[in-house]
Amino acid sequence: MHSWLLDTPGGTSVSVCNLSYIRMQLRNNTMKSLTSLFVFLIGICLGFTGCAAATQPPSKVLLAQTEQQPDKIAQVKNGTLKTANASWWGFDKTDATEALQNAISSGVPKLIVDNMGSDWIVNKPIQLVSNQQIVFQDGVVIQAKKGMFKGKKDPLFDAQNITNIQLIGEGNVTFRMHREDYGNPKFYDKAEWRHGISLRDCSDVVIRGLTVEETGGDGLYLGASAKGYNKNVLVENCNFDKNYRQGISVISAQDLIIRNCKLRDTAGTAPQFGIDFEPNSTEQRIVNCVLENCELSGNKSGGLVFSIGTLKEPVSVTLNKCLFVGNGGGLFSTIGGNSTIVVNDCIFDHQNITLRNTIADKSHFLFKDCVIDYTGEKFSKVIPINITDRVQLQDGIIGGVTFDHTIVKTSGNMPPIRINFKSNARTAENGVAGDLLVENDKTGNTTKFDLASLVQSLHANLETLYNQQPATVSIDTLQPPATPSADVSKNSINVRNKFAFLQYAKSGETITINLRMNRVYERETTVELLDPKGAKLQTYTIPIDNKTASLPITFTAQTTGIYRLVREQNFTQLIDLHSNRPGNGFLIDAKGMQFMPNKSKLYFEVPAGIKQFTIGIAPDDNAVAVLTDSHGKEVVRDDHINSPQPISATREEASHAEIWSLEISSPVRVLFYKPLLPVVSTDPGMLLLQK
Repeated sequence: MHSWLLDTPGGTSVSVCNLSYIRMQLRNNTMKSLTSLFVFLIGICLGFTGCAAATQPPSKVLLAQTEQQPDKIAQVKNGTLKTANASWWGFDKTDATEALQNAISSGVPKLIVDNMGSDWIVNKPIQLVSNQQIVFQDGVVIQAKKGMFKGKKDPLFDAQNITNIQLIGEGNVTFRMHREDYGNPKFYDKAEWRHGISLRDCSDVVIRGLTVEETGGDGLYLGASAKGYNKNVLVENCNFDKNYRQGISVISAQDLIIRNCKLRDTAGTAPQFGIDFEPNSTEQRIVNCVLENCELSGNKSGGLVFSIGTLKEPVSVTLNKCLFVGNGGGLFSTIGGNSTIVVNDCIFDHQNITLRNTIADKSHFLFKDCVIDYTGEKFSKVIPINITDRVQLQDGIIGGVTFDHTIVKTSGNMPPIRINFKSNARTAENGVAGDLLVENDKTGNTTKFDLASLVQSLHANLETLYNQQPATVSIDTLQPPATPSADVSKNSINVRNKFAFLQYAKSGETITINLRMNRVYERETTVELLDPKGAKLQTYTIPIDNKTASLPITFTAQTTGIYRLVREQNFTQLIDLHSNRPGNGFLIDAKGMQFMPNKSKLYFEVPAGIKQFTIGIAPDDNAVAVLTDSHGKEVVRDDHINSPQPISATREEASHAEIWSLEISSPVRVLFYKPLLPVVSTDPGMLLLQK
């Protein structure tokens, strides 16, 4: 059936088949105009029998603008009508904010948002109300108006402290904002809260059949007051695509079901996950939350993350039949208090699992009937399951992780799991247990991995490391080499987190330290220059305008001694440092130092009289470490370091000092123990030495 449009004298385009609408327009004209127009329209309708014979209105009403229908609105107000169309409150394809908001604010129990053939464009957050079902017809698009939503916390739909609400999409329904605009500082102040749907302290909520995309925050935000939570929320058959911060953020919820949803392509600002469970206060809660039959794919940082401190209510989350694929990672977890997380019948398609701070007798992780597929040569040296701690966890006992018929598919011979600690943590005797199977696609064999042996080996290595005393040095006892190298080494290494770079200088000498930053986080890097007595001389801030940035730090020494360039920040950018003058190096403190190498060498001095020494290596992933003596002879080599372990060496001749090297090929934390000198350099000819 064809729909024909005609411009009326009032300038409104109407369908010639909509006679009721025509009659309304005709009443507003003179009798002469009425007669001529009516005859003309009747002639057209008779000429098109398909139009004249139609008994149903077209599925899409091609109207640029409609007027309010006060009679029907009045019946809604007096309670006569329990179901209403949003178009009764009018519609303007250039801006439908007022019409849509008034329709919702009417409180009608069931509101149908009509497909008007044009997007419902809104210029500010739409406020939802209690006890209302909103049905969006097939093809409806709710579109944020371009250039609006300037408030940093402006969502498309907003609900606070309301109950019994339903947002139901029939067919293809889309809520869309302008992600690229919100990320452009020329147009908007930076923010991460321009959500698609924002619920705070709401109850009895159903969200079904919607696509929420291109927001300036989360597709769905389940927020709460400091002691509040959302209760009894069902999110079903929805797509959350290309959102700026997360697909869904769960700040506080009880009895939450997310079912048959796709959370895809989140990117813009951290954390950038498909789903993030992250309460803001101890009295909020994550209780009885279920994620079922969902796809988490293409999200920049990862599929799902738990970032949960200690809560008063125990955490309980179940994942059933979910697929993780194509994300920056799979499942990441840091939970501070009591928790029970069940991951059942899920597929991790080349997606890692990282569990931090799983405390014995508090944490309960169960992976049942899961498949972790890491087949392919590209992944043959990758360990998919990682259990670790965070730096702030001191003397913790790690445990509470169980596997029940979970299969790791691989093409290599790497272990499927590693346990790696960054502080004085230990594992409970049966803290990591169960049936973890390894299926090798090359050999066709499936074997049960010996988790007990892994834990025992880790215990032995940790005891060796924990019995060592960290190396220390008085900076006043250091001096530049007597015969510095004429050539500057091309060997380089990135450092991350806190560091102290030492540089010897004579009074009046001008020194340049070239600093190169590789951006990881959206935050500035700050370093400070200290004089030999520890007084601050200058603070330098490196902007984040570019992916990489260079900053030459030049100073003239006022006194002779060792100057320090320090950074006190964690979780910040990678830094590569080079100096134009001899007598420098990184000072490794008692907690070790984080390096991000690429087959880089660290040179260090073994002082005279030292016959035996130990270095600790704690990798982020599988690492290779090679210890070489002063003659270039390989003394120790380990190609598979995947948990903290010592590297020890013995010198046959210890009557004089020697410069050795440690080559590392992946991110590690390096610890030096007594009686070594805890100063390292990427250039042996520049290394600070003991007087």
